[in-house]
Amino acid sequence: MMEFERGSIHYVNLNLQKRQEEISKIRPAIIISDTDLNQILDLITIIPLTTNLIDNALPLRIRIEKRENLEKESDAMVEQIRAVSKSRIENRVAKLNEKELELVETGIKEMLNLF
Repeated sequence: MMEFERGSIHYVNLNLQKRQEEISKIRPAIIISDTDLNQILDLITIIPLTTNLIDNALPLRIRIEKRENLEKESDAMVEQIRAVSKSRIENRVAKLNEKELELVETGIKEMLNLF
């Protein structure tokens, strides 16, 4: 059984987009929902990654250095946060470090005005 751990990066199938501004294709994405809830729920909250880098775009873009099986430096696109079915989540690629996870959490709070 696949582990859906908060802060891990997996390939996610985002095909079947509805609008032009929504990203698609199979791409790495960060699992951001709670690890324990991920074992219960059928939906997982993710933040997709892109290799179209934008410098100095905090808090909505967080740079993730390449590591493990993440082959290219990428930006986490906080503005593209979404819930997807577990069936769309594929193999694990890498894991965020604590500082990156903090930056992602801060970006989510800023975007949703949770401060």
